[in-house]
This record gives sequence, C-alpha cells and structure tokens, in this order.
Amino acid sequence: MSCSSCSTSACTCGNATNVNLNTASQVNICCRRGDTFKLVANIKDSDGTELDLTLYTYKMEVREYDGGPVVIADTDIDITGTSSGVLTIEIPAADMAVDSGTYVYGLQTTLIATGFVDTWLYGSFEVVQDIVQ
Repeated sequence: MSCSSCSTSACTCGNATNVNLNTASQVNICCRRGDTFKLVANIKDSDGTELDLTLYTYKMEVREYDGGPVVIADTDIDITGTSSGVLTIEIPAADMAVDSGTYVYGLQTTLIATGFVDTWLYGSFEVVQDIVQ
C-alpha cells in the first residue's frame, strides 16, 4: 500500500495512513491431556512496570479453529490476576480430558473502569496424549 499523500510505498512525507492496533502477543501453548493446566505469567507494560491485574476481567476460550466449535469453554477456565502483575490461568484436569490435537485460543481482557476490551494473548493450544489415564 502506498502513502495517499506522497504516493510512495515508504512514506516520505510523514503522513502515513496505516496504523496497527493489533497489540496481542502470540504465545503458543503445549500441554498434556487430562492433566491440570496451570500457567503463571508476569504481565508488565511497555515500560516494564507490573500491571495491576485486579482492574481487569478475563475471558479465554479454546476452539477447534478460529471461529470453530468450543473445545474448552470460558466457564471451565479460572483466570486471576494480582495487583503485582501475576496472571494465573487454570483449567481442571477433568476439563482437559479433550482429544489430543492442535487447537487455537485467545485471552481477552476488559478494563473494568472503562469497558475497554483488548486481546492480550492468542495462539495454538496443543494438547498431547497422556500415557496415564
């Protein structure tokens, strides 16, 4: 796409017309079927300051493919955040008893004070076979 002001592919006039609002990070996950899923992450802003995660609500789904059937529903996923930036995502072992395979997921947040919705994480969600059943 070229600049609408100077008609060059690399804008030289400073009037760029493109903006990327996709700030989500791709994090691919591999976990084991039938095991309790627990992911703990430290979340910081671009300056390296820990975010107060108590200011947000969370929603995460695992689907067969983008827009496809739900494999692990949001209601089966417990997500908590601390004021010191520690995010914990847990799925009970019973809800991890899904077929082995590669799925997709997304973690969406809502800032409670404003209702601003933002996807923070997305990627593949690979479930590998468990030997002990």
